[in-house]
This record gives sequence, structure tokens and C-alpha cells, in this order.
Amino acid sequence: MPTIEIPERDHDVSPISSPALSRVNSRTSAVSSLDDSPISSPVFSPTQLSSGLTASDTATTTSFEHSFTDADDWFGRFREDLDISDECPDRGQLAVAGQVPVYDANGNSRLFSTFFTGLDAIGDRQFIIFVRHFYCGACQAYMKAIAEAITMQAYYTMAVPTNIVVIGCGSPSMIPFYKQETGCPFPIFAEPSRKLYKALGMQLSLNLTGPKRPEYMKDVPFTQWQMRQWTTMAKAKGAKRFKGGNLLQIGGEFLFQDGQVVWCHRMKNMRGHAEVSIVKRVLELED
Repeated sequence: MPTIEIPERDHDVSPISSPALSRVNSRTSAVSSLDDSPISSPVFSPTQLSSGLTASDTATTTSFEHSFTDADDWFGRFREDLDISDECPDRGQLAVAGQVPVYDANGNSRLFSTFFTGLDAIGDRQFIIFVRHFYCGACQAYMKAIAEAITMQAYYTMAVPTNIVVIGCGSPSMIPFYKQETGCPFPIFAEPSRKLYKALGMQLSLNLTGPKRPEYMKDVPFTQWQMRQWTTMAKAKGAKRFKGGNLLQIGGEFLFQDGQVVWCHRMKNMRGHAEVSIVKRVLELED
């Protein structure tokens, strides 16, 4: 059977024009345009199906299936933890992070550096928890678990006096809501630009679950925390529903001492906070 020559396609033309792949390509364009997106490679090579094809059904089917395999591999990255380290930020990174303003519930700003250096720094150590958007049910569950594990008595009697602060990536106006939802007894601040998150090495993620359910969410089914946060957002009045923060931003935990980070953990998925047991060990609060 003679070989059928298929002309090479332009880079801006999809090799397959099925509705399914159109949706895949549309989703790919949206994701790759996100600020700081960890994904930058395209789904398909523009010449993937344009060279070496014959009219045989076998060859055509093989190439078609190969395209879907590539798409599955690409979207599979969204189900994997981010490959980022827990290496402590160096002095240069802290210098950049320190100049980013954070805000209290009243909109008053202060530089991030004032939390861990200078006269405004409280305690010998500072433990700073970066949560996701203020509607995130997983982070709310985490803060509830932290508040239960670190009672006020334990907090005020730590061997090394440590100030605990929570920072979210939404609007400062969301802080009262977050405090009410979580019962968090620690000071809460907002950094909506997310420059601080970036400076300290925290990234964006589309991975909702991670490889396993964290201990702090053992009693919270996946569907429950997902539905609850969307329901809460839907009930918010006016523009407030959009002020929780970037839905893809993930956070972490940083322990400062003498103006430097001595321990840190960066989230690798949307419910990837350091386990409460680890936090207690780091803060020397183990029973």
C-alpha cells in the first residue's frame, strides 16, 4: 500500500482536531499562562503526528494513542508532589523577603523583617506558618489542629520563648473571618501580593491531595473539605468571595532564630503542611 504524505503542520495548529483534545489544549494554555506556574512544557509536539505516518490503521491508531499518553503524562504532573527542597533560605533571600509588607486586619502594614529582627521581633524564636487562601478547608483544619496541640499554657511556658504568627495570601479584610473559622489564637496577617511566598521558595500547585491523607485531616473526608470551602465562598457577599487569595498558592512553615531560618518546611501539595507532631518536635513541645 503506498505511503501517504501528510504535510507538516504549523506550530499553532493542533495535530488532532477532536473536541476532547481541543479541551486539553485549552486547559494547557490556561495553566501555562499562570504566574510562577511550575509547568512550562507543551502537551504535544507540533510535528509529533506529521512525520512517518502511513495510511495503515495500525500506524494511525498507534500515533493517536501515543498523543493521549503524552497528555496523560503531562496532566499526571498535577497529581504529583512538587519537587522542591526544605533548604533554609539564605541571607540574600531573607533580605528580599524582609522588604515585603504584610498587613493586619485593619490594613496596617509592617515589613516582614520586623517579625524576626529588630526591636519589634517577639521572643527568642519566631515560628511563622504560611497558609493558602483564606477559604482553604485543609489549611483551616491544620490551624485548628495546631491550636489544639499548642495550648496557651504550652505556648507561654516553652523552654525557648517562641512567637507564633500566621500569614495568608488573601486580603487583610478576610482575617476576622479566618480567625472565626479556625479559632486560631495566634496573630494572623495577610500578604496578598504573594511576593513573600515567592521569595521564600513557596510555589503554586494543582495537586489537591498528595500521596496520602495527613494526620491533621484524618477525620476530614476529601469531598467534605472541598465542598465546604466552595460553599463558603459562594455564600460570601459581593467581591469578598474573591478576596481569599490565589487558589493555587501553597505555603509552609519557617522557624527563625537570631534573624535566620533554622528550620523550614515547604508544602508540596495543597494539603502538605508539616504534620503537627513534627511541629511540636521542632518547637521542643513533645510530651
